Amino acid sequence: MKYSKKSFHFAIISSILLLVFTLLSQTARTATNNINDIAGYLMTLYLVTVTLGLVFSILSIKEPYHWKKYVGIGINIFLFVMTGIAIAGNLQDMVEAFS
Repeated sequence: MKYSKKSFHFAIISSILLLVFTLLSQTARTATNNINDIAGYLMTLYLVTVTLGLVFSILSIKEPYHWKKYVGIGINIFLFVMTGIAIAGNLQDMVEAFS
């Protein structure tokens, strides 16, 4: 139960960070405000929480049944896959811009 609980908590934290980051990305950005720095820190924290959540989800597979286990596994795998697709899309756009 110890990894299931951590996996579930990281899934919730990642979801909240994604929501906050999405709301911050909709604001007007200028060089005079600190929103760019805050968004950068949130992006880094989001990537760390998604990675840790996936690791704890994988470690929790052998634990006995609990609903938090399956919710954590589902959310963490979904966020990890969607983040990977977004990163791959951004990398493809950068390659096309410089070629």
